[in-house]
Amino acid sequence: MSSWYYFTHDGRQGPVDLDALRALLTQGRVAATTMVWTAGMPDWTPANQVPELAGAQPPSAPLTPGHVIARMSSKVNVLTGTERVDAGDVGGLFSEVLKKHDEEELERVFAAGLRATTPAIADIPNSPPSPWVYSRVLVFFGVTFLVLYLTWRQYENINLLPGLILIGSFAFPLAAALFFYECNVTRNVSLFMFAKSFVWGGVLGIALSLALFELIDAIGSIVGPPIAGLIEEPGKLAAVILLARAARYRWTLNGMCLGAAVGAGFAAFESAGYALQFLLEEGADGMMSVIGLRGILAPFGHVVWTAITAGALWRVRQGRPFDFDMLKDRRFLAPMIAAMAIHAIWNSPLPAHVPFMGGYIALGAISWIIAVGMMLGALKEVREAQGTPSDA
Repeated sequence: MSSWYYFTHDGRQGPVDLDALRALLTQGRVAATTMVWTAGMPDWTPANQVPELAGAQPPSAPLTPGHVIARMSSKVNVLTGTERVDAGDVGGLFSEVLKKHDEEELERVFAAGLRATTPAIADIPNSPPSPWVYSRVLVFFGVTFLVLYLTWRQYENINLLPGLILIGSFAFPLAAALFFYECNVTRNVSLFMFAKSFVWGGVLGIALSLALFELIDAIGSIVGPPIAGLIEEPGKLAAVILLARAARYRWTLNGMCLGAAVGAGFAAFESAGYALQFLLEEGADGMMSVIGLRGILAPFGHVVWTAITAGALWRVRQGRPFDFDMLKDRRFLAPMIAAMAIHAIWNSPLPAHVPFMGGYIALGAISWIIAVGMMLGALKEVREAQGTPSDA
């Protein structure tokens, strides 16, 4: 009797025989999109695409967010070479947001990257992180922005406008980047390095991207706005490489953290520029509209895209000095191409045709599935360095 294996968020399961696996599927204990394998199959395949398991799935399973994530992940994570993501992986990332935390806990999160606060490899927690500080930072900036806005509406003092642009443009990108900072369980990236990547990396990413735009101006005029995906992602990644050359940043989680910081700086400065442009052309109401729209969409864009591209390169580098040959490795190329393609589609007219910003949200969801899958793989990287079984 053949032995079958299947994957859950806890890792590879099995062996089980065919009847047992069919029973798990029928009972709903294993999803129809779960990747399965047995001897003779060329690769891991979703259960609902395996002839031997046909008809084993519950006939009328409700379409839940978990099913949607699993279906998207079964395709996206295979294409990008990242770990499969399920609803439990996503839910666990937000489990601490609504819990009460004191100031000492908050300060402990930021006391990272120092010799005294960087854990030895054996002491690095290898369980999925549960970030929460980013949500407090977002609330802090949100309240600040609201007070500024209400004061502006009351007195219409022009001196308040720079503050509205600054806070409004920086709040969402910075909070999204802090999410990745907290997820860096290796705790070897200091707050100073994070801030440096946010400011210098954001500016450098914009400068490099503008230089690239100028170099291929003729092609850009033909392709139009989608060309940004092919230019800005390499520009931001180059900024990460230049700023994070130190060998101590060896982990994939480090690349994701610093990439998110650079992407956030890029997004914040870009949004501030658009806010100023709309202020001059359409007045304060136009400025507020663009600040609100770009703020809501910020976590789905530059922050997560650069976290993906930098994380992909870092998982190839593994603490080694950068070499251009690394850019040919499929572990880097697949996520990089995915981020560039998503960015290009984002800048095209297509997402705007989907009501309620659904096109942008769908592209953002795909981006986050790739990022979370990469994060799960990065945690396995830590386990392997500790000598812990990867499915522990």
